[in-house]
Amino acid sequence: MTQDWFILTGAERTAAMAYNPPGGPEIDPRAVDNASPGVAINLNPDATNYPDGGEVVALVGKYVAPRRIVNDVTYPADMKTYLLTLPFAPLDSDTIFAPAG
Repeated sequence: MTQDWFILTGAERTAAMAYNPPGGPEIDPRAVDNASPGVAINLNPDATNYPDGGEVVALVGKYVAPRRIVNDVTYPADMKTYLLTLPFAPLDSDTIFAPAG
């Protein structure tokens, strides 16, 4: 299934999780665990480390969280603000995640 995902480094994952409020909802970005997930094209021109938008983002060693989080009223506003400084791209779950089992 293809959807938009925020792409995070390990440090960015830790920073995002620091916004988790007591009692939820909690964000827990998932590791990109496919052996060769390839790259993504950043669609967020407001991403701090990708100022132009359209840059290539390597996926190996990264984490992802669904972009739809920023539209969910149950997540804290400061978490959403932080996420919107990160790159996002449409990714297929079959490409970024290893098969179950």
